[in-house]
Amino acid sequence: MERLLFIVSQGRRELYESLRVVLGQERGVEVILDRRVVKRRRHEVPPATERRRYGRRGRHLEDAEIQVRGWTVVRLP
Repeated sequence: MERLLFIVSQGRRELYESLRVVLGQERGVEVILDRRVVKRRRHEVPPATERRRYGRRGRHLEDAEIQVRGWTVVRLP
């Protein structure tokens, strides 16, 4: 069964609370606050080679949606 993960920006706590109330009892749905606080890399220049084999954090579309709308939905297997 596919699961839905709603990720809400720290700045949209009222939306987070509303979604938790509305979707809290839905099966396969989870609502969380975006736990990322700041960029982890200290330099804007990317490393010479990518060390990770799999880009599990490479969700650029979702990152952009959180910045613009304040939330996004991710489908999980």
